[in-house]
Parts: sequence; structure tokens; C-alpha cells
Amino acid sequence: MNRKNYFDYIEERLTWLSVRVTSRGALNLYDINIHCEDFYMHLLNLLYDWKLINANTIQHNTPAVDLIYNGENIIVQVSSTNTANKIQTSLDKLEKKYDGYNFKFISIARPVKRLRGHSFNMPTGLSIAFNPQEDIYDIASILERIKSLPITEIKPIYDFIHKELNFESNELKLETGLAHVINELSTINLQSDAINFDTLSFDLENKIIKNNITVFKDVIEQYDVYYNTVQKIYNEFDALGNNKSFAVLQTINKIYLQLKPQFSGDSLYSAIVENLKEKLSLSANLKQFYIEDLELYIDIVLVDAFIRCKIFEKP
Repeated sequence: MNRKNYFDYIEERLTWLSVRVTSRGALNLYDINIHCEDFYMHLLNLLYDWKLINANTIQHNTPAVDLIYNGENIIVQVSSTNTANKIQTSLDKLEKKYDGYNFKFISIARPVKRLRGHSFNMPTGLSIAFNPQEDIYDIASILERIKSLPITEIKPIYDFIHKELNFESNELKLETGLAHVINELSTINLQSDAINFDTLSFDLENKIIKNNITVFKDVIEQYDVYYNTVQKIYNEFDALGNNKSFAVLQTINKIYLQLKPQFSGDSLYSAIVENLKEKLSLSANLKQFYIEDLELYIDIVLVDAFIRCKIFEKP
């Protein structure tokens, strides 16, 4: 499910950034805050269709204002400090040229729920619009906004964050048994290795019908011939240590059980495939594949799990 994949990625990266800001702040290292100003400028522009620019491009070290959108009279402060005093001090520092502007505060490190119930004094002599309930933002409120968007609007945000906060590396990944099985499948000539598997005793058709699988029925019936091929890989994998194949099959079974309450039939099969893709993308030992090849190997492993009754109900 692309929506979930996009949102999960965005949530993970924004959470990582907030933790990073907090940990560096504890060490009195605030250089990352400067970069966060431009990061949130672009993010908010995508999220709310604003045209914010960095206030420093107009006036260096503008008091209390980091971002500005003159077309809609919006000024924004981006801060890792989320105290009522910080917000009040910023309001007090606003200059007369911001008369009639809407002030917004973005906490990039910590939640702000308690601040939304606080009362603030508006600067004397200025008409500043500021509603704490609506104009104080944090990671949670930004994510709530993103979650409510149509997928066509989530995708550009995902693309932006992927470019800005793409810190994936093998050092952050772990080897997985599933990746090992996929890698081994890629070394086999599947066209010549296919051996007909007798499904009569298992009654594959009844299981397909019982689980209301229609779209992927042909995939299951086409790839059941690779049961012996996968078994051979599992046997060789088990020679490397105890419970190797068992762990892979239990991982697939666990994914199935987690997704089962939300999906059924073809949608459940698709959800399992997408979940496995995500797990494999985080496997340090997975080889590089074209997406079509990877989907083929995932289907073969899943059909094998289907036959072994690790996924979907028995007939």
C-alpha cells in the first residue's frame, strides 16, 4: 500500500530529525537548526501551498522571524525550544513592519500540546494574528496534516524528504534470512528448474477459493511448481545453522497475522508483498535487483508459504 509506505517513511525521517535536533542541542550544537529553517520552509510550502522564503535573505538575523510569506502575510519562527516564554519573547520582538501578519510557531524537537492552552500577550501597537490552537505546530500536527492528504499530494512530500533525509546505508541495515533466500533464488534458472509439484493431496484450489483469492489465483497456480526449488534452498540454508528456514517462514507468518485483521483475499496478498518489499529494502545482504525480478522472487517465496500454510487459512 503506497500511502502507508510513503507516510511511514515520512514519519520515520521527521522523528529522526527531531531526535537529532534534541541530542545536538543537549551538546550545545545548534548548527543543524539553521539547516532546519530551510528544510521546514520547503516542507511547509508543499504542505500548505505557501510561498515562504527564509527571512535571512531579506534581512540577516531578523528578530523572532525565520520564514516569511508576504503574499499571505505569514511569518514563521522555527525553533528547537518549545516553551511559552520562547513564544512570548518572539511575539514581543516583532517589528512594526509585521503589523497585520499571522505569526506561526514551529517546534522542531518536542511536542507542543501544553502550549496550545497557554495565553499569550500580543505586542503593543501591532495587530498580530496568533491563535495558539491553530498556529503552534509540531511533528505530530504536521504528520496529522500529511496523513489526511490525498496520495497525489503525499508523494511530492515523500520525494522531498527522501532527497533531504535519505540516510540509508548498510551500517543502518541488518542481514536477514529472507534476503538470503531471495538471493539464492536469483542464482537459479527458474525456467529449467521448475518441477511439477503434486498439489492434489493438498487441494490448492480449495484453499484459493476459501480465502477468496481471484486476482492472484493464477500467480499461485503458476508458481507452485517452484515448491521443490524453494525447499532445496531452505535445506541448504539450514545446513548453515539451526532454525534458519523456520525463522524465515515464521517471519512471513507473523507479517500475515499482523495484516490479517485489516485485509483479506487479494488485498491481503498485496499487503504481504508490500511489507516484504519494505523489509527487504532494509536488508544489508540483499543484492541489487530490478523491481520486476524482486517481485517475481517474492511471489515464489509467498506461494511456497501459501502451500506450507504459513499464510492464509487452510481449506
